[in-house]
Amino acid sequence: MILDELLRNPAVKRAMSAGEERVGKLVTQLLASERVMHGVQSVFASALTAKSTFDRGVRTALGAVSLPTTEEVEELRRKLGELEAMLDGIAAKVDRPAGKPGGGSHDPA
Repeated sequence: MILDELLRNPAVKRAMSAGEERVGKLVTQLLASERVMHGVQSVFASALTAKSTFDRGVRTALGAVSLPTTEEVEELRRKLGELEAMLDGIAAKVDRPAGKPGGGSHDPA
């Protein structure tokens, strides 16, 4: 409402455009700087190392208290799905009357 009206104001539009242009130039200069890029790479490398260390610690802690990891739970779900499908197939074969391969109900009337 008020923000929409403000953003439609020509003076605000010009100011935002000029600001975006300046920010774009600044970002371009920063990305062109070898020191800045080296710093960004170092930060990402450190973050990845920290995440790896954290994940390893979580796995160790879960193992210590005998709790499964997310991957282990997903593997169990997959195996249970396969087992259920297999049991459904066996149940369908058992439910079919002998000598009637198509299945159906057995009504001795």
